[in-house]
Amino acid sequence: MQVFVKLYATLRKFAPAGTDIGESFTVNLEKGIVSELIDRLGIPENQARIILINGTRVSDIEEKLKPDDLIVIFPPIGGG
Repeated sequence: MQVFVKLYATLRKFAPAGTDIGESFTVNLEKGIVSELIDRLGIPENQARIILINGTRVSDIEEKLKPDDLIVIFPPIGGG
């Protein structure tokens, strides 16, 4: 199954080389769950803190995906 992914902030380093800021890229998954995507991209699980599927925030990394979903992932947000 193919999904589209956007990574932001410090997670951009896990995107394919040449991916521009805000640009999506495709990932093919077998199981079609968020945890598989995070693992496939090599993102440490504790760094994928805010996950949106088609604009809706999800908290369960075992959430089932559908073909052509857009998954947006943000790292923990910090500041001072």
